[in-house]
Amino acid sequence: MRPLTIGMIGLDTSHCLEFTKLLNEPEHPFHVEGGTVAFAFPFYSEDLPISKDRVQGYTETLRDELSVKITSSIAETAQASDAILLTAVDGRKHLELFKQLVPYKIPVFLDKPLALSMAEAREIYALAEKHNIPIMSSSSLRYADSLKVAIENKKDEISSIYVHGPLPMQPTMPGYFWYGIHMIEMVITAMGIGANNVTVKTSNDHETVLVEWEDGRHATIRGEYEWHSRFGATLHTKDRFQHVDITKDTKPFYACLLEQVIQFFQSKKSPVPKEETLEVIKLIEMINNKRNMGTFLVSQKSD
Repeated sequence: MRPLTIGMIGLDTSHCLEFTKLLNEPEHPFHVEGGTVAFAFPFYSEDLPISKDRVQGYTETLRDELSVKITSSIAETAQASDAILLTAVDGRKHLELFKQLVPYKIPVFLDKPLALSMAEAREIYALAEKHNIPIMSSSSLRYADSLKVAIENKKDEISSIYVHGPLPMQPTMPGYFWYGIHMIEMVITAMGIGANNVTVKTSNDHETVLVEWEDGRHATIRGEYEWHSRFGATLHTKDRFQHVDITKDTKPFYACLLEQVIQFFQSKKSPVPKEETLEVIKLIEMINNKRNMGTFLVSQKSD
């Protein structure tokens, strides 16, 4: 198949640089073939510092070092592209941005989070189905090599999972919608849909979430408030357990994700079931609602 011309919307996250380097630089040790980012529109959110403060630097790097043409509008980007990476960091804007892409009827990858509510997530899928637009959304952690190997051919056997990782917060993308979504995606990848109850316990530097499924399976999530890059998990089946230390993976999980995205752009079929993507949003809403209600248990560190 001919290489795809890819457009990027939203240049306010490090994902823009990581994705573009992997796609556009053949000498990259984990180069992903199949397409290049050729056009990009520097959308950003004025009221979100992590968006407003980063867009100029990322835009200049994409233009000056990675040979990406910076466009003046979403329309200009979409018209020139075979597919779109919607990388705008602000999940509040994804529905609005997706609506502007609908007329072009090209595949769209929506970087995490798909949306900040089940209502908006369902509306995105409804629009995509009505207009026959292929869409995909996923955290890169879903495709981390070690996690994928641990889950492969065992998904029906997994009875519980323990996941840990960073949980920094952004007020405009509350609770687990910003960084916590990575751990939620890991959980749903392993456990599937059907979560029906959550319990949240917080301490000074981390919090723990217990998620229960309708069939009795469960997941434990430990999120640490200070940002770091140490993601890991332990999976349990009836007869054994397996530790997964994603920090030891040789291949970057961004590359693993992009391989799937390029295949999606080519086939126009998402490898992530709609039901699982919606389950991620549903579970985040459940956790956030429990946190907002103040019904989680509080424990303090001892001196």
